[in-house]
Amino acid sequence: MDSKEDLLAFAIANFTKFGSKRFSMDELAHSIGISKKTLYKYFDSKEELVTESLQYLLKNVRDSIDNYVLENPNEDHPLQTIVFIYKLALSHLQVISPSFFYGLNKYYPKAAKAYADFRTEIVWNLVFPLLEKAQKMGQIRPHVNVELMCKVFLSRMEDTVYAKTNLFEAYSIQELLDHIVVNSLRGIITLEYLQTSNLKN
Repeated sequence: MDSKEDLLAFAIANFTKFGSKRFSMDELAHSIGISKKTLYKYFDSKEELVTESLQYLLKNVRDSIDNYVLENPNEDHPLQTIVFIYKLALSHLQVISPSFFYGLNKYYPKAAKAYADFRTEIVWNLVFPLLEKAQKMGQIRPHVNVELMCKVFLSRMEDTVYAKTNLFEAYSIQELLDHIVVNSLRGIITLEYLQTSNLKN
């Protein structure tokens, strides 16, 4: 490993593939060809490693969202930004083992809180204002409670895709995006906006 960032990238790739609890510090050290003692020069505990590696992943996700917003400054279609955000989320969730989230919640409370805080920040500081903006622009029907929309449909996507069975095993990202997000948005937008937007397809 050339840097701590490389180590974090390797660690999160394995934690999300095998589970945060199952993939041990010994396995990580062996996989990258360093001693376990060297790992503990960077991290005081496995929980610190799990937390920092998860934060590394979440920062990359947030950077991708911010870059999309910068590269697509057209503010006439806030709902398209929401669709992008959830498509990006699904593309990341697709390669994460359900056992990863189970392990976070059971064994690594700091990492679980970091993930919960990130999800909350995305939904309430980014998606919710975009929905409010779309409603003010007349793209969402005025009687729709966009706050409730966030609570019901958009807050815990991983609970939906991993409910009982892993939906990624049976459906593509596009199918899941359409049925979880796009169809929900179609149900609240105005007819006028539906006829002119990409959401009609």
